[in-house]
Amino acid sequence: MYLAIWKKKVLYQCQITDYTGKFQVIFFDMTNQMHRKWYMILFRGMGIRKRKKRRVRKIPPKGQRLLDQYCPAPALTAPIRFKMPYHQQVRLPPLPAAFADSVEFQALQAYPKAKGYLNYLFQFNSFTFWENLPYIMKQDQIFGSISATEVFKSEIIRYKWGIARYDLWIRLLKHIPELLEAAGIFWDHIPTASQYGQLVTQLGSINIQTYFLGLVQECLTLRLIDGKIIIWDGRFLESDCAKNENKRLQRLADREAGKYKHIGKYFGVGYIDSSFICAKHNLTLFYESFPANRNHNPLFRQTFQELGAQPFPRAKILIADAGAYSKASLRLVRAAGTVPLIYARKNCKLQVIQVAPRKYVNMAYVPAVMLPYLTQLLNDRTKIERNYSPARVVYNASRMNNRGLENAKMNIGKLKCVELLTALTAVKLHRLDLINTPTAFRELQSCPNTTALKSVGLSSTEII
Repeated sequence: MYLAIWKKKVLYQCQITDYTGKFQVIFFDMTNQMHRKWYMILFRGMGIRKRKKRRVRKIPPKGQRLLDQYCPAPALTAPIRFKMPYHQQVRLPPLPAAFADSVEFQALQAYPKAKGYLNYLFQFNSFTFWENLPYIMKQDQIFGSISATEVFKSEIIRYKWGIARYDLWIRLLKHIPELLEAAGIFWDHIPTASQYGQLVTQLGSINIQTYFLGLVQECLTLRLIDGKIIIWDGRFLESDCAKNENKRLQRLADREAGKYKHIGKYFGVGYIDSSFICAKHNLTLFYESFPANRNHNPLFRQTFQELGAQPFPRAKILIADAGAYSKASLRLVRAAGTVPLIYARKNCKLQVIQVAPRKYVNMAYVPAVMLPYLTQLLNDRTKIERNYSPARVVYNASRMNNRGLENAKMNIGKLKCVELLTALTAVKLHRLDLINTPTAFRELQSCPNTTALKSVGLSSTEII
């Protein structure tokens, strides 16, 4: 028999053994927490009734006779609904009259598979920034008869043709002079690979980034970029050094670079391309470079602060992966007037909801009216992956030809300039389908000689 003593009440539960001669009494003191816990487990609180509080009757005031006096009147204004950012159409600039009547332009409009020629990049875009660079004393020693404008144009062509190494590029220029002639470059002599590398190094990362920001302003004028929805992510750029430390010196060959590991996999030594892109046409809005061993959280915040210092429109929504998630990042973005849609960790104890398999969002920093649109907005995060893929697939620029943070910034900056120049040329030729086509505007008007390519060690199909 089980006896439960609860204040002045005694409860008992008989067992079968009580009637077979094996009488045994087990007491439960219900004032003891452990006894009460085991009684609840064995009998589920049988015989214990919870006391209910007596309902207190509320007497309304004598003057309260209408229904509106009991319940507040319904709001006459409808609740605020979330509106998806509206993207305006791209402005098409007028074409020069001579070119608009040419056969080239008519063929470009008539044949959708036509991707234009290489000389269009330099014919319809301005390079006066490089022509107006201030004169330096070393310019005659460094450049000689070769100007900085010609070096920058040569780099644009090299990226377009997907040539990774300087030595192969110099050999190609000797056998195909039409490459330089497409940009209006006529060199008396082709420099060596070492001399060409020195010329490229003297361009300067600050000059390249200034020219890039000028291209961004032109994209804003033509409405190619609006900055309403921006996406952030990082890309690994491998340095021209060994992947491991020198055993004798116990250090990396590139002292400014860092080892890059992602999801337990080691990729090598290099730098991180931290970029913001506009979701309208997947074009880069701002970029910065850091050593690869940096944590993504402070890296993201520093890049976002530098983006806020630029004279660009304020973004409405920011999308990023879980690498940028932290309370400091969320507060920084929210303080700037932007909604942070940053993937959160599953183990966060705040208002975290699941929007997709293994994808979580912290709703403490997101307005509740955006909840029905989260899946649609977060699907745009993959656009930055498509923005990064041409660097490896088309431009063959996933590895540097040199070392150092300054050279890494120049490599990344030149790649971003090629991207925006391609988009601007497509708009100025009224071919909006070529904005995100990295293989556009790379063909020569006269096809290169096949024997010349074979002498360099390439074929026309190997050049991407």
